[in-house]
Amino acid sequence: MRLVAKRKSIGIAICGLGNVGGETARLLRSRKAELSARLGAPVHLRWVVSRHASTAARKLGLPASVKRAKTPKAALNDPAVDVVVELFGGLDAARRLVLDAFAAGKHVVTANKHLVSERFEELDRAARKARRGLAFEAAVAGGIPIIGAIRDGLAANRVERIVGIFNGTTNYILSKMAHEGCEMNSALAEAQALGMAERDPTMDINGMDAAHKIAILGSMLSGHWVPPRKIAREGIERVEAEDVRFAVERLGHTVRLLGTVAPAKKGTAVEAHVQPTLVPLKHPLAAVHGGYNAVLIQASSAEDLMFYGKGAGPGPTASAILADVLHVSQANQRQPAFNLRGQAKIRPEAQAPYYLKLRVADVPGALSGITGKLGKEGISIAQIFQNERGGRSVPVMILTHKTSREKLDRAIRGVLKLKTVSRRHSRLRLLPDDNA
Repeated sequence: MRLVAKRKSIGIAICGLGNVGGETARLLRSRKAELSARLGAPVHLRWVVSRHASTAARKLGLPASVKRAKTPKAALNDPAVDVVVELFGGLDAARRLVLDAFAAGKHVVTANKHLVSERFEELDRAARKARRGLAFEAAVAGGIPIIGAIRDGLAANRVERIVGIFNGTTNYILSKMAHEGCEMNSALAEAQALGMAERDPTMDINGMDAAHKIAILGSMLSGHWVPPRKIAREGIERVEAEDVRFAVERLGHTVRLLGTVAPAKKGTAVEAHVQPTLVPLKHPLAAVHGGYNAVLIQASSAEDLMFYGKGAGPGPTASAILADVLHVSQANQRQPAFNLRGQAKIRPEAQAPYYLKLRVADVPGALSGITGKLGKEGISIAQIFQNERGGRSVPVMILTHKTSREKLDRAIRGVLKLKTVSRRHSRLRLLPDDNA
């Protein structure tokens, strides 16, 4: 991509003035001298674009030199604007803005994981055609500079695997469940009260938010577009306080919602999945609590690396956005676009041990029926734990040896057809030894 040529100033248009857009404008003004010194040219906020731009700009105390508009047309036509920061969110309006910005000869910085993951191939093609930069550090892990690390810091490496906590909301919930023994809905309500969870948290809880981020990383690492909806995904909806308590007290593990991506050494195949996972208490990811994110990278030469920090919030996100503004604006960087070459093939996830909790009728022969279904799929059982409490049904916890997700899915379907087994169940992957 062709980056901003040496010039008297760098002009920026911020499109979207919500919490993140407002903080980006504030940080840009407060750090103007430092940013300008890094670039060797003055940095100016030229435009803010929002449905209520005038009101928002007044609240932010922006000077009259910063132009306001309800639509981005005038900002895109302004030759003084070099970089467009897309913070509209969503898909359609954001996509149109980014494509129009490239057509107008602007570089684009975005925090929109939904847009980048769903339209990565199209956006990359448009950036290459316009010979302009597309940067999205804030779209994957908020203030954690994971994109820059892969793009620049690990340029001499082949990234073999990435495993991480990519969603702060679910990590807060799972941490709360582990520390206080509460159920998911109670922890979610508290997260919402603290502003750490959206009013509609569906995308967080069902793992789709993390899948968008994994899709972006998978596309970067493989050079082929990874559609987020093709990623194997399971959220934390079925995780119960009993599972978390059992994991901690009996297994020496805790539960984390992990995203994994591992490109094949050759070809277009990528292992990519998101699911709740049992992590050993001694593992670094088990020590990541509350709304924090953490990313582990296995690289060919640098070997094991860990990145930790807040994955969301106006401050961390604005920090990542301005880092991207610097990246696309520095004239001495001549990096090409990502040059995605078609769609990746999603390969089956690596085999792993699994934890399975079933609610089973307390009658003779019930357990043998379950083990028979598992055995039929060639699944070897490592341990079985049965709660001795009385009642019509009892929880039975099963640990398997390493097996494939496909085999386990078939076995579970067969088990749930048994009259002695309730459909209510939990299934958790154990972090394989090579990630421990």
